[in-house]
Amino acid sequence: MTELLTDRLILRAPRPEDAPCYALGVSEFAVARWLTPVPWPYTLTMAQDFLRTAPAPTPEKSFFIIEHKTKGLIGCVTLVDELGFWISRPHWHRGYGCEAATALIDWHFAETKNEAIASSAHRNNVASLRLKTKLGFVVTGKEMRFSQALQHNVEHVTTALSRQTWAAKRIDLCA
Repeated sequence: MTELLTDRLILRAPRPEDAPCYALGVSEFAVARWLTPVPWPYTLTMAQDFLRTAPAPTPEKSFFIIEHKTKGLIGCVTLVDELGFWISRPHWHRGYGCEAATALIDWHFAETKNEAIASSAHRNNVASLRLKTKLGFVVTGKEMRFSQALQHNVEHVTTALSRQTWAAKRIDLCA
């Protein structure tokens, strides 16, 4: 089973016992409102069903639980069609998103021949867009996407990170 380790975090495949903490973290509206495909309210049953069907992580397509080494499950990071992540609200503004995304991007570029990674965020999600800029993502456009939590279309800023940009930017990124 693949695990990615950082100084503070373990990125690992989901387990059935993660469902209560996962549901608690993503069910808070302050988190769910930024996650376009996530309905709100989000229930324990939804978490159980979702985590049960999550595929094993590969460098090409990954879904990882973000587990803090001393605090337990604090979020998730994924790279399926695009890079995405969430951190539970009590753990915001501590660099965990940067740390988890960096580990996943490193692994992806080291183990694949892909030349770029796509990502996006609601145009008002300043924290996510700021983190993506810090990681080296550049804006590629805008599009409308339906938000399950908000129940209406929202403008998304689409971004991309090239392998070349990542190699140049990677040193001391989250310091």
